[in-house]
Amino acid sequence: MNDTTISAIDALIASFEKNTYTEKHVISLLHYLVELDAKEEKQTIDAIIKVLGFCTKDFVRAPIMNALTSIDASNPIKASLLAVCWESGLDYNNYLNAFVEALIKGNEAVAIEAYTMILEFTEKTEKIKEAIENINSTDQKNYSPAHRILINDSLQHLINLYNSNPL
Repeated sequence: MNDTTISAIDALIASFEKNTYTEKHVISLLHYLVELDAKEEKQTIDAIIKVLGFCTKDFVRAPIMNALTSIDASNPIKASLLAVCWESGLDYNNYLNAFVEALIKGNEAVAIEAYTMILEFTEKTEKIKEAIENINSTDQKNYSPAHRILINDSLQHLINLYNSNPL
């Protein structure tokens, strides 16, 4: 990393620490994050993920979800970004399908984080039926036993939520 990049990251982190960050800051940081090599830049990734975990302004959701959907399912950064969603405490109810997709298409680390987010859903929305159908359509022979447990527990949670209250 060159001095200009380090300086820019330090300035961004300072804006996060002072709670003066904007959506533009978050988008810039996410663009930088998704371009990093997960094997070679582990410390930088960990620092950025830690900072993003403290971002609790409502405008943070959309850029994080855009970054999540742009990352390959096997990329370790995807699991870390999913953890950011949970850590922030923000309401991600409008993004249920993205978490279901991560659960189904991701590796076990991604599936664990997606599962955690799915269990956070407590409101019945119109998207739950579609999520149930997407999970039901998976061929679970292709998953490890642990991954199947995450998928089936998520499915059960969503079915219970769907059956609990009328829309």
